[in-house]
Amino acid sequence: MKNENTKGFREGAMMVALTAVLLFVSRYIPFLSILGMIISCLPLAVLAARNNLKVVIPSLIAAFLITFLIDGNILSAVSTLLSSYIPGVVLGYMLGQKKPFFLTLLVTSTVVSVSWIFELLLLELLMNNGIKEIFDEIFKQSEALMLEITKNLNFKPNGNLNISPEELVRSIFETAQNTITAYFPSIVVISSIFRSYIILRLASFVLKRAKLAEVETVPFSMIIAPRSMSTVAIITYLIYIFTDPTSILFPILGNVIFILYTIIGICGLSLIDFKFKSKIKTDFLRFLIYGLVFLFGGVFMSVISSILIIIGIMDASRDFRRIKTDNI
Repeated sequence: MKNENTKGFREGAMMVALTAVLLFVSRYIPFLSILGMIISCLPLAVLAARNNLKVVIPSLIAAFLITFLIDGNILSAVSTLLSSYIPGVVLGYMLGQKKPFFLTLLVTSTVVSVSWIFELLLLELLMNNGIKEIFDEIFKQSEALMLEITKNLNFKPNGNLNISPEELVRSIFETAQNTITAYFPSIVVISSIFRSYIILRLASFVLKRAKLAEVETVPFSMIIAPRSMSTVAIITYLIYIFTDPTSILFPILGNVIFILYTIIGICGLSLIDFKFKSKIKTDFLRFLIYGLVFLFGGVFMSVISSILIIIGIMDASRDFRRIKTDNI
């Protein structure tokens, strides 16, 4: 047992050092900064999958202290701890305990979402600057920039428009701000699921490819929504369209619908990916195509999203790929 603990602590020191290298690279190489929160948690996830908490907790503390030394900012270090290291450890622990793939994804996504909330509370406490004030400042700066561009390009009112370009810009930003504010809880949940899925697949890939541990993975092309989820989504939507927009229940139902239908739409894309897999073997190429479609879909995005949702609902009921949904 003593030898195992010594081996674990030695491995922990190596993973902390690797975490520091990844964090340093992500901080000082601009195009990798976006991936910083994802890749920097992988060493701790691998460590947690292979060792007990007696090894993981000291390594987690050490990684936090090194992050503080690299960033020189306690708020940034705490943010990295909450949004990256702790979710990585939880995910790795779940993988090491051989928990089901979707249960691991659910638990990790919950941890990431809760971490978001703690970060916002910490921000409010230390800087007296909550999420509303941050959004207001971002939109204020973006709106000022667009107004300046409009002014410099000398846009003139069009005969078909009853408002000036400046009024149109202000209207667009006001609508965007109200929409994002109303659906911010949904954005937190969906982004947490998305990030957790990426970390989960990356950690699973590293563990399996390096033959460090045997873990369960589910390919994207085999994701399916349970029939119960599609039923709840339909019923919730029916309740939503008959709910008074001024009631407190209206925004709550709106966020629930946003989350459920986004997940179902992703499951619809999964079915499409399953069909395309036989024609386009490379995963990266398929996802590049999907990304380009979503990026340049423009006015067709609502149609594309609706089609994916319908496909997801139909697949949940018919199970076209013969997936055992009772295992989800």
